[in-house]
Order: sequence, then structure tokens, then C-alpha cells
Amino acid sequence: MHSQSLQAGQAKEPRGAKKRSQSLSYRVAVFFRFVAAILGGYVFTSVFISLLAVLLPLNKLDSVLLTTTLSVFFYCCVFIWVFAVKSLKVVWITILLTTSLQLFVLALIKGWL
Repeated sequence: MHSQSLQAGQAKEPRGAKKRSQSLSYRVAVFFRFVAAILGGYVFTSVFISLLAVLLPLNKLDSVLLTTTLSVFFYCCVFIWVFAVKSLKVVWITILLTTSLQLFVLALIKGWL
């Protein structure tokens, strides 16, 4: 009887270790999602509002004020979207590609290229 309880106790330890490793991998995944949401969302939003401020048919002051106000909304949307998508790779690829495309369009409009 004692050997059975000892074996059962030993069988539980690897499960606990598995839970700890799953918990650690989950925590790392959540951390990287927060990095994507905070840094990627900030860069995406800043480039997007810069492009939007240039494209809006308003005077400079009004377009800057409007896009600054809208930036909070866009940043929140990106933040929520990062946690809604299943794959972290898809999140980073989408953020990097859309930000690069917007920056390229902004550079063409402003004559930086």
C-alpha cells in the first residue's frame, strides 16, 4: 500500500512540473503580447495618425487635434486586437507590414524619398 501511495505521489510531481512549465510558457506568451500591444501599438498608432494628419482635408491645426484625439481610440483598438488574435506571429507580421506601408506612403507624400 505504501509503495502505491509513493508511486502515486511520484506520478503527481511530473504533472506539477508540467503545469509549472505550461504556466511559464503562458506567462511568457502574455508578456510578449503586452510588448506587441504596447510597443507595436504605439509605433503603429503614431505612424497612422501622422499619415492621417497629412491626408485630412483640414487646416493643419484641426487635423493635428483631430488625429491626436483619435489616436487614443486607435491605440486601444490595436491593444485589444493583439489579444484577440490567436498567433503572436500574425500579430507582429501585421503590425510591421502595415506600419511599414504607412510609413512608406507618408514618406512619398512628404517627399522624404
